[in-house]
Amino acid sequence: MDFRQKLEQSRKLSPVEITGEEEPYECSYFATERGRSPICLELRLSEGTRKAMPYSSFIEITQSIDLGIEIITTQKRIRIKGRNLDRLFEYLSVFRVRHIEANIGMDSKEEGLFVSEILIEPLPFA
Repeated sequence: MDFRQKLEQSRKLSPVEITGEEEPYECSYFATERGRSPICLELRLSEGTRKAMPYSSFIEITQSIDLGIEIITTQKRIRIKGRNLDRLFEYLSVFRVRHIEANIGMDSKEEGLFVSEILIEPLPFA
């Protein structure tokens, strides 16, 4: 593969797939760690509660257009609802997200990433 092909391929990769020392990503609704994976995912709920879930307990992470992102852990189901959650899902899938924060006010934009709600439920068999 020559330089031009490598350049074209790197443009197609998501920020998560690029290797090396990428800068941490931060927006109003989530942030990543630089260079290392955090041990826990901190969830900041709209009523002010904060919970930390260890990545080691994650079993499955799923994204669907209708339901948002669903994380199944050994004891809980975490649902993240919102808009344009693709980038958040990419970082979650490689355990790089430090925290996710639900919106505490009104969404002033009609585009871009938006986390409207974070729900944490016990699993029926736990």
